[in-house]
Amino acid sequence: MLGLHQVDGAGLVHTSVLPPPQSWPEAEERRRTWWALYCSDRLVGGTAGWPVLIDEKDMSVRLPASERAFESGIEEMTSLFTSGLHEECQIFSPFAGRVIATSLFHQAFQHSIQAPLHNSALDPGTSIHWKHYREIDNNLVVFLQALPNSLRLPREIRCRNAVFVNIIIHMSFICLHRAAISRMKSFGLPKSMIRRSTARLVCAAEEILNIFRMMSDMNEHLKNSILVYSVYLTSQVFLEDLEPTEDFSQQDSLDFVLRIMVLSAKLLDNAVSGSMAVQLAMEMRQRGLDSHAVEKALELPLSRHLIPTFTKGDAPSSGPVFRLPSNNET
Repeated sequence: MLGLHQVDGAGLVHTSVLPPPQSWPEAEERRRTWWALYCSDRLVGGTAGWPVLIDEKDMSVRLPASERAFESGIEEMTSLFTSGLHEECQIFSPFAGRVIATSLFHQAFQHSIQAPLHNSALDPGTSIHWKHYREIDNNLVVFLQALPNSLRLPREIRCRNAVFVNIIIHMSFICLHRAAISRMKSFGLPKSMIRRSTARLVCAAEEILNIFRMMSDMNEHLKNSILVYSVYLTSQVFLEDLEPTEDFSQQDSLDFVLRIMVLSAKLLDNAVSGSMAVQLAMEMRQRGLDSHAVEKALELPLSRHLIPTFTKGDAPSSGPVFRLPSNNET
């Protein structure tokens, strides 16, 4: 209705209650408003499993400019969203990096929940499903390598935007490869493919925890529920990757995840963090992975009547999503 999705749609006919922008700063403000809505739409869809409301085919909006340009009102030309995702060596602002990372995250999530037909997934060389998988994986790798200095870690570890973008990228790897590994095993695909995806998966989980270990202001970052969700995702990777023999490094990683979620639950009064901490502690105890962190998590006072939980779908490849407990569980 406001026409924000067509800010840069020259010559396109659309209904808008707003008059055309009278200046570049006004147009940029509309772009930023649109991209904030877009990111929220994609993140909710990728964590709750809800259908998204925004169709990218209808958009004609340039990526947001740098903060310096926006604050000074000096025009800065940026790419349209579609070209910004595919142009190599493309320079983009931190806000634009957030937009692209969020888009890739939702693509990875969507691919993870779309089960391929059995016959179409047997040949990884010709299958459309595996071709799409490789495209998303490659786009994530290229994007991670193309991050501008303003988004690179550990250099910009104090920048919340840099932390968010890097964690979203690694969350995308986890969503993509957890589903891929499950399907590769189900379809009897070559073990070399499974090993490659497993390496990507474990590396992404370790990178997320490394980012949290570098934080000097973890409490502030934990106010972002998406970052808390990312920590829970890493725990699922380490639980699935455990070997029958005792592995102290993975035990330490799981305990670290629990401490983060307990901290969020207690200091920030975050009910979702508390719910995740209890769920993870119960899963660890079921696998014989007891520890002091598990004991602390199970001591959290929770009311299951109101607290959202993470659940997995029926398929082995399903990722965890938010939902409220059913009547039978309360």
